[in-house]
Amino acid sequence: MYVGDCKVEITRKRIKHLYLRIKEPGCVHVSAPKHWPGDYIQSVIEARSEWIKEQQQKLLQRQETTPRTQSYEDHAEIVVEGQSYCLKAVRKSAFPQLSAVTLCRETKTLTLSMSDPSNLEARKKQLDRWLRAQLKERIAQLLEHWQPIMGVAASDFGVRKMKTRWGSCNIRTHKIWLNFDLMSKAAESLEYVVVHELTHLYERYHNKRFYRLMDKYLPDWRERKQRLNS
Repeated sequence: MYVGDCKVEITRKRIKHLYLRIKEPGCVHVSAPKHWPGDYIQSVIEARSEWIKEQQQKLLQRQETTPRTQSYEDHAEIVVEGQSYCLKAVRKSAFPQLSAVTLCRETKTLTLSMSDPSNLEARKKQLDRWLRAQLKERIAQLLEHWQPIMGVAASDFGVRKMKTRWGSCNIRTHKIWLNFDLMSKAAESLEYVVVHELTHLYERYHNKRFYRLMDKYLPDWRERKQRLNS
């Protein structure tokens, strides 16, 4: 069962009242009396749909605004496309053949080639530039794929840091923005956010029409959203 885009998990117990709990984004845990009919349980849950949406948004905001300290020391973990890599930096003069950033999927290493490997701030800037460029390339490929399928087109797109959302769409200018942190997420998550924002070019609000369009173009979008926010 779903309420909007939230998955509802129902457990029947020897209790007198229904209880709603939201422990993770995209999922509602319900404890319901054993003797209650399924249709009645569903109607009670749907009556609380606005409250559920509010609690989901509050939970997302708490998670996304929690400071996360990323280390740029050697052996620090860097997550790219849902995979963890071990960071290291080498002196450019000693390894002239290396690119500024080299990602090796076989050894799970991410190597920075720098003039001064000891400068941690320079490491951050160099890595962020590379991640931003990689993310923009992935977004461009997804737009090229999905725009003709959906029959809509973004006028432009950009990447920036966001605290409370994964993407946004300017309905007036048709420009979409994607969260820089999506580069750390699996490819399916980025695809979900791109399709979500393109759908807003059809429908501004998260209403029944919006969800019908999402179901049409990306039937498993609810599961993708849940994995993205977990």
